[in-house]
Amino acid sequence: MMILKHVEYNTSDLSGLEMLLNHVTETASKIDGVDFKDIYFPENKNEFVLLLMCVSEDKYLKWRDICPPPPGVKDWYEVLLTKNEHFFKVNELKRNLGSKS
Repeated sequence: MMILKHVEYNTSDLSGLEMLLNHVTETASKIDGVDFKDIYFPENKNEFVLLLMCVSEDKYLKWRDICPPPPGVKDWYEVLLTKNEHFFKVNELKRNLGSKS
């Protein structure tokens, strides 16, 4: 699954960006199942978005425990499933609902 971690924060220069990327890369490497891919900057917004590939949302949350946003900074995330992950979850839900009848 992909995790898009939005952080309402403006990195003002390239050295700050480099420090941020080094920190995110280092902390992601400490959690098995979390792989930092890239950083994106939505146009005309004071935020950045980290793209992480994660084996589960729980792994992402473990990473977030060791890499929280700066104090007072708002963050949120989105979980994007591949088509296989999505349809596996749909089929699993159907099986579970069917077994309860």
